[in-house]
Amino acid sequence: MEKKNQKLTIIVGCLLLVISVSLAYFVGSVLINGTGSRGNVTTARINGSVLSVEGILEFNDTNILPGHKSVSSIKVTATGEPVLIPYNLIWKGTNNLGTKLNYTVYKTTENINVSATCEEKRGNLNGYTVLSEECTITNLNNLGNIISSGSINTSTSETKVTISSDEFITSSKSGEIVYYYVILEYPNLNEDQSSDMGGTFEGEVTVEESHASADINILGVYLEQSDGTYKQVDNVPNKESNYTLNESKSTCTNNAKPRWNREEWALEVGSLSQSGTECNIYFDGSKTITDIIPTLNAKTESPDFSQIATTDEGVYAVSDGMYGGTSYYWRGATTTNYVRFGGYCWRIIRINGDGTIRLIYDGTTCHNNGEITTDSIAVENVAYNLNYNKSEYAGWTYTEGLQRPTNNNEGTPSNAKTKLEEWYNTNLKSQETKIADGKYCNDRNTKSGQSWASAPSSTFYYAPLERREAANPTLSCPSLDTYTLKVGLITSDEVMYAGGKAADNKQYYLYNGQNYWTMSPDYWYYYSSSNLNINVFHVHLSGYLSDWGVTYTYGVRPVINLNANINLSGNGTMNDPYEVI
Repeated sequence: MEKKNQKLTIIVGCLLLVISVSLAYFVGSVLINGTGSRGNVTTARINGSVLSVEGILEFNDTNILPGHKSVSSIKVTATGEPVLIPYNLIWKGTNNLGTKLNYTVYKTTENINVSATCEEKRGNLNGYTVLSEECTITNLNNLGNIISSGSINTSTSETKVTISSDEFITSSKSGEIVYYYVILEYPNLNEDQSSDMGGTFEGEVTVEESHASADINILGVYLEQSDGTYKQVDNVPNKESNYTLNESKSTCTNNAKPRWNREEWALEVGSLSQSGTECNIYFDGSKTITDIIPTLNAKTESPDFSQIATTDEGVYAVSDGMYGGTSYYWRGATTTNYVRFGGYCWRIIRINGDGTIRLIYDGTTCHNNGEITTDSIAVENVAYNLNYNKSEYAGWTYTEGLQRPTNNNEGTPSNAKTKLEEWYNTNLKSQETKIADGKYCNDRNTKSGQSWASAPSSTFYYAPLERREAANPTLSCPSLDTYTLKVGLITSDEVMYAGGKAADNKQYYLYNGQNYWTMSPDYWYYYSSSNLNINVFHVHLSGYLSDWGVTYTYGVRPVINLNANINLSGNGTMNDPYEVI
């Protein structure tokens, strides 16, 4: 819909005095097929990825005078596989004004609040009073350098203007984003511009494919030495050397992000936004668990398990009752236990006493502690078991009438076990040679002084609840409750080691904003013959250890163990996670 706006003009006067100001009108709406005020997004498909363009290139203020400026924000998002997209940012439309409009383009990776403020000015030209505007742009210094400038000339038919040519962006599955800020100016020509009265300026901003080269140069290659320093070398190491790119240390100009394609053994540059990018790349040697443990600076004292851990408390060493030897566990808001494996992000719960690495699923992408994202939820929401009226249903497997099966390879599998193994077989079976047969605890011992019964007429408690109340976790487990599995769930004891207990904790690494099951029985609740339930511990959506009946639907977060003899790259941070070589 066209909108008329008051605009410029030269004042009409006489020899003796100024008589009046004439008013000129033109339509000033250049919308991107429309986002901004229209709500749609202009899209283009280039190199198999989708580029969406959002924003308004607008010039529709009221009382526009010569010298007027407006600022428009244009957002470009590239979604798809991580490939380089060369493109031009273009405007297509008509400028039926008698005056060309000047544009200046800036580009950033951040969304910046920018606005134009204009003031009316009066002057004199050949005895006539004239009006114009002087404008200031807020936050102009935060926009960086000008990447292009030019003019949109007058035209009676649709024309195309490339407002920024040979742009680059690297698409990603989550969507890579850049912002363009376009300052549009109605120039003060010091002449009568009344011919613009009733003119129109309209069109759309979009993108088109460019065939420009990205021009990426590697300035230096550095290899990690045995003492932890880096030495510059002449060539990139070969694939058989087991070196891996240190993404957090490697740097590129133009805010580009270097990464390494191990299959093609080649440098990939993400977030590339312009030509002439230069990179210095650093390679780390591979690490084994034996190499990593001395760097953990593990503490040998015990933390206060009666308190939750909301800060990064580091790594602790503790005797491992299931595996033997010493286990090393991460506690609190740690930032050094990220692992990429099997196409997913994981967090290290602990290094087991036999050197295997215990991981818990953390999403398809890595994210900060306390951050809730759609891909950090558990893999599935299920009932722990489908029945609730007997205490046997707290079992990972169970046999009717028994506290636990006499052989834990027997018995009826719990619903959680069935669903979890289905996910494993679909998503991780191909990686099984790297996954150890882990030990998982479903401790069905009762609290001290209490005894087990299938469906007693009074409440009784399990040992995991007793340990939570006493703030005394353990890595020991009854032999008949110790399962040897490829995939299982975390225990309530491991949650306490990590920094969770009975109070909210949205800072530690196990928090994901969702209720999810553990493998630890909690208590048998009996109020009446019609009001009874068997309960299993879960991590509450606020991060604390809680309990509820087994038929409730909560998330399952797979726990696996990586083999002890694997080689790892990376340093365990979110931006450079450990990765199996």
